[in-house]
Amino acid sequence: MFGIVGGYLVYLAYELFRDRNELDTSMSTPARFAFIALFVLSGAALFVYAFLIWKRALQEEKEKKPPEDDSSMK
Repeated sequence: MFGIVGGYLVYLAYELFRDRNELDTSMSTPARFAFIALFVLSGAALFVYAFLIWKRALQEEKEKKPPEDDSSMK
């Protein structure tokens, strides 16, 4: 879920960057670039956080799995 939100924030930053030369807007150029930077940094942070959660969940699942008993297969 965090990865989806991070992707959406990066998409919003792209939309702002794509329309940066649009003159018919109420947002000033410095504010536009500040929000682009904010959205890109927040999106990247959410991607990293989602990856760390995913890796931690895989590690916990691996630790919970009982070790296989070789004698049960004989």
